[in-house]
Amino acid sequence: MASNIDPSALVNVPCPKCGEKTPVTVETIQTNPRLVCEKCGAMYAINAQKVMDKIRAAQEKAELERRRRGV
Repeated sequence: MASNIDPSALVNVPCPKCGEKTPVTVETIQTNPRLVCEKCGAMYAINAQKVMDKIRAAQEKAELERRRRGV
């Protein structure tokens, strides 16, 4: 399964206050999980491990789908 995650890949992280999605690099998530919403200015922290686990799960699902289709 795919386990390498490109540190420059963008992930849209929703603001817990207004829901606005902010594009953040994987590297930022891993090194500085404190964000500021560009729309409402709310400051919030994200659980970097949880986000990374979701990214890995999505990669694994996509890989399984590619294999199923024979791509």
